[in-house]
Amino acid sequence: MAVDIQALFNKKIKPLKFDRSIGLFGATTIGVGALLGAGIYVLIGAAANEAGPSVVLSYVLCGSLAFITTMMFAELSRIIPRSGGGYTYAYDILGSFGGFTTGWFLALGSILASSLYAIGFAEYAGSLAGVKLPQYVIRSIAIGITLLITLFNLRPSREKKFNLQNWIVWGNVGILMVLIVLSFFYLDVEKAKPVFPHGFKGTLGAISLIYISFFGYQLIANNADEIIEPEKTVPKAMKLSMLIAIAIYALVAVAAVMTVPWKELADSQAPLVLMADRSFGGNGWMIISLGGVLASLGALSSTLVSQSRQSYSMGKDRFFPDAIGKLNEKTKQPQWALITGGVLTSLALASFSLETIAKVTNFSLLLSLLPVSLAMRKLYKNNPAVKPKAKWKRLLPELSLVINLALLFTLDIFSLALGQQLVIAGALIYFFYSRGREKTGREGLNIVLEEQKRFSFFKQNKILVPMSNPETQKALLTFSHTLLSKKGGEVVVLAIKDVPEKMDFYEALSEAEETLEVIKRSIEIAKKQKIRVKPIIRASRKVSLGIVNVAREENSDLVIMGFPKQVTDYKTTIFNQVLKTTHTDLLVLHLKADPETFVPEKIGVYIKDTNNLHLMLMCATAVAEKRKARIVLISFVPPDYSKQQKTKADKALIESLQNLKSTALYDIKLNVSDNPKKELIKMSSEFDAMIVGKEPRTPGKTIEDSPAFQIARDAKCTVVLVKMARRFETRVR
Repeated sequence: MAVDIQALFNKKIKPLKFDRSIGLFGATTIGVGALLGAGIYVLIGAAANEAGPSVVLSYVLCGSLAFITTMMFAELSRIIPRSGGGYTYAYDILGSFGGFTTGWFLALGSILASSLYAIGFAEYAGSLAGVKLPQYVIRSIAIGITLLITLFNLRPSREKKFNLQNWIVWGNVGILMVLIVLSFFYLDVEKAKPVFPHGFKGTLGAISLIYISFFGYQLIANNADEIIEPEKTVPKAMKLSMLIAIAIYALVAVAAVMTVPWKELADSQAPLVLMADRSFGGNGWMIISLGGVLASLGALSSTLVSQSRQSYSMGKDRFFPDAIGKLNEKTKQPQWALITGGVLTSLALASFSLETIAKVTNFSLLLSLLPVSLAMRKLYKNNPAVKPKAKWKRLLPELSLVINLALLFTLDIFSLALGQQLVIAGALIYFFYSRGREKTGREGLNIVLEEQKRFSFFKQNKILVPMSNPETQKALLTFSHTLLSKKGGEVVVLAIKDVPEKMDFYEALSEAEETLEVIKRSIEIAKKQKIRVKPIIRASRKVSLGIVNVAREENSDLVIMGFPKQVTDYKTTIFNQVLKTTHTDLLVLHLKADPETFVPEKIGVYIKDTNNLHLMLMCATAVAEKRKARIVLISFVPPDYSKQQKTKADKALIESLQNLKSTALYDIKLNVSDNPKKELIKMSSEFDAMIVGKEPRTPGKTIEDSPAFQIARDAKCTVVLVKMARRFETRVR
């Protein structure tokens, strides 16, 4: 390999990180951008239809309820100042299931909310241009702006500095403030009467409509790794952006119901245009359309960027595919998380009705808040030291849980039915994909010592070879190469760094020079023998699990291990655990000859039954054909054997011959003995190598108690111990 392994290793054990370049102003801009989306330009009409002039109170109450959850998020962001927002809080405190549930619904809610913002942009852009656009054109523009914003945010973080975002967000705030100020010259208290045309019930009913407008604060926490002093800045930015949003929402509502009769607001598709017409004359629609464009654009950009950070966190924890959890080296952006978010938003725009998107967004975002409340409650219970001094703040988890649960059940039956389907979809993804990957990620970390990932449309044969003993490295590589000689493939060379509990994997790898030397030696041997290898170092809490997990992750067809030369508790435990837990075919090579001069001429295959027959014969024929050796099929019957026992032995040998599709010559030995193990150990001096299959596990006994292990340990010749999990030969031979 031309690559400098040491340099590549040093590079890969230093994980890429976001640049911390966002201060309080930038963090607040993210929140305000997401909070003051196009909803204020449209939803106030629907809210006025429910509440009448008391919609002002609806906004104040709704903002106050949302502020309770904001305070909870602010407390959590102070304690856990890392990217990922609600997902990270739930994952750290509740564990795998709680974290995935929160992250799944936050991701769905954010992606679908982005679809709403993109449609808002398209509609207001058409309005600003003075044209009535058909729905397919609106959807096309929405998809176009989504992909454009996605591409824009793929640029290096140092280049962006959120400058454009600042102009968009605060430009929208400026337009709303001008509208509010000018409208105050036309206020008419009489237009706001009666205050409660539908009673207080109508006031409360409007809250469920507009609550979706108050979710943007949590997007700030998604960007915590890019924010300077996040433990201080994120809580401040959350509170500040929410207070700004509540104030503007309330002031717009006051101005709207006192300049335009509430029934006209309720009947209008563009309620703020009516309000602007009073303030700006006939050109009010232009001002509102411009504000709508800026509001939609700001919310779309904030949400797409922040959602990518949360998805990146989930990818890093392996709930999502690995590519989503990686930063681009040049841009320091989660490239595939951004692209995936943009593509999924575009697919939602192309596939679902606006009503469906809105209902699923409401359900997803509300449900995502419930595990976060439970997480904070558990945190306070298990760690009283982090509780805030103010007693009322200690009630934040319970208050937030009650509020969001109550609002969840105010949703209509269609929303709840759609939500139920998403719960089922999330459960299937978690239990059949994410849970196992996340568990593997917690147990270890792989460093693949290659510059570029190999890609092929076709399945390649792979043999995983864990390395530790320098004396067996060459033999294991040569044996692996022999097995792959017919159809090709690659040998995955694995060295494992044992990592104590609670120690960081990257920190442990920085001290893994001895482990790296194992890989270097293997690469040198492979070069000389022209063996194609893929080198991997894994930091693992448990060596045996590391072997099993890498075999699964690499989709290996076969694992080849060296026999534990010194039988110590530690080594046999590793050996025993791999044998018990691996779902991959396994060969254990006990080399008892000099690997430099080992040329087998006679190979014995112990045929006891057909459990491991295919793999045993595949090994025997591969070695025999490569080395021009002779195969001897060995079976036993007891001294007082019955006809049935003889027939069983004959059948096993016949099946062996039927599967022995090889040019190698063979012999058959059917021996009489009441102790096959002892007889095989005695006969081993006649052979250069023997192949034996591992018997089914006997309860209460370890591998060391098994005849196969004892044969491999005591035989005079090299022994290959075989455990077959699936038909490896159907892919390799």
